[in-house]
This record gives sequence, structure tokens and C-alpha cells, in this order.
Amino acid sequence: DKRIAYAQAERDAAIAKAQPDAADRVRAAEEERDTARKAAAVAEAVTEQAKQEATRAQTAAEAAQAETKRVRADAEQTLTQARADNARERDELRADLRARAERAEHQADAYRAELDRVHDSAPDPEPAEPPVKTARRGTRGQAAQPRTAAD
Repeated sequence: DKRIAYAQAERDAAIAKAQPDAADRVRAAEEERDTARKAAAVAEAVTEQAKQEATRAQTAAEAAQAETKRVRADAEQTLTQARADNARERDELRADLRARAERAEHQADAYRAELDRVHDSAPDPEPAEPPVKTARRGTRGQAAQPRTAAD
């Protein structure tokens, strides 16, 4: 019986001695578990925040692409309108120049007709003596140049 009692006492002493160590290990494991859970929660929050930022960045990129397309379309429309305006102005200018040329031609025809009427209505001058040839003045190159009213 002594041996049993002694074995039980030794067992109880070993248990008593191991209990604080086991309790410390359990507490350390629980603290480690809690720390790991907190770290996991922080990592999950950071991951969620990163996903949200990625979504915002994707949305901003898509908006920028849409804005770029809109600006390109506006620029193309502006260029097309400018080209059309330039073509229209060119056509209007050509038409105006043609009209001016026709008016000038009609005016020249009218002046020619008036000049012809004046010539036709003027009495024929009596033939005068044939024109006398005058001596040439200047060099040969000057003689080849047409004479002006100032000559």
C-alpha cells in the first residue's frame, strides 16, 4: 500500500508540477492563436482595401479611356466640320471670283462696244500725209521693247 500511496503522491506531485507549465503553454498557444487571428483579420482588411482600390483604379482607367474616346470623337468631328467649312468657303470664294470675272468681262465687253460706237460715230478723219518714219533712238535692245504712252 505504501508503494501505491507513494506512486500516487509522486503522480500528484508530477501533475502539480506539470499543471503550471501546461497552463503556461495553453496560455501561450491561446495568445498565439489570438495574434494569428488578428493578423488574419488585418490581412483580410488589407486585401479588401486593395480589392476596392483595384476596382476604383479599373473604374478610373475605364473612365479615362471613355474620355479619351470622347475627346478623339470630338476632335474628329471638329476637324470634319472645319474641313467642310473650308471647302464651303473655298467654293463660295470660287463662285465669287467667277462672278467677279464675269462682271469684269461684261464690263470690258461694254467698254469695247462703247469704244466701237464712238469710233463708228466719229467722222472719218481726212487722210493726212503718210506718217514719216522717224529715226530710231537708243540701242537695239531698247528698240525691241514696246513703247508706252510715256515714250
